[in-house]
Amino acid sequence: MFKMKLFPIQKIVKDAGFGASVPIIIQANNTEYLLKTKEDGMQPYSLGIFNELLAYQLIDYLDYDITPQEVVFLYIDNNFLEMAEVAYKEGIIKEESYQNIVESLGVNIGIEYLHNAMEPLDGKINNNKFIQDIVHIDNYMMNCDRTEKNINILQDKKDLRRYYAIDFGNALSDGILYEKILENSIDIFSTGTFSECNVTLSNRYILKEETKKLVKKGRINKDNISTIRQVLSDIIDTFPPEWKPIEYKDAILDVVSTRLKSRKIFNREKNSQCECLY
Repeated sequence: MFKMKLFPIQKIVKDAGFGASVPIIIQANNTEYLLKTKEDGMQPYSLGIFNELLAYQLIDYLDYDITPQEVVFLYIDNNFLEMAEVAYKEGIIKEESYQNIVESLGVNIGIEYLHNAMEPLDGKINNNKFIQDIVHIDNYMMNCDRTEKNINILQDKKDLRRYYAIDFGNALSDGILYEKILENSIDIFSTGTFSECNVTLSNRYILKEETKKLVKKGRINKDNISTIRQVLSDIIDTFPPEWKPIEYKDAILDVVSTRLKSRKIFNREKNSQCECLY
């Protein structure tokens, strides 16, 4: 797992121009990052960046070569609020972006901005190893947010065989798992609900056909489930305690670690869709 660094934000570069959470591009430590805020207008408070960081750290733990971007902590303070207000009034960033920033004082995250990347040509992914890795991480994390309209995959402009996975903010079954944990209204281990559901069964999932051909079963991690759970626990312990999902760490760990040791979540015949697959 990579160690997180914390930086103040030096300046606002521009509006990102994409994303339902209306992120912006900023500069910190003389590097450009996509700023992801605790309040994003999409998921319950700080769940989006919790999902993002857990996914990136999990990808590193599993040694999947699909996300070369550096991820850092970015601190929003009153000085940056003033900077954001000026940027909003001058039309550099959207009102929604500014409001999200106002509601996100404290530690947020930045994901390195890729200048040499573009949306995949013809929407096709021509790299089987990348497909296998991204399908595994999406299913482990219950990340349904990869559709024809919003593929959330980038292609290298110079090396067309190179792809990058982005945007895991809608993981944990589009936030539904977290909501069920908050409500304490469902057995999160009930068969086919969250412990065994299969993201790749959705007709909306952009890689559903490739999954049928290339991914027959889950990869069984070499570590036992106790070790996996401890690794994930250690990862989450490095997250800022102000992030709300931290309060429910144990329940989240139970589900994710169980999925990492399960082949059943890739069963296409007997399994059920995840609840986010509408």
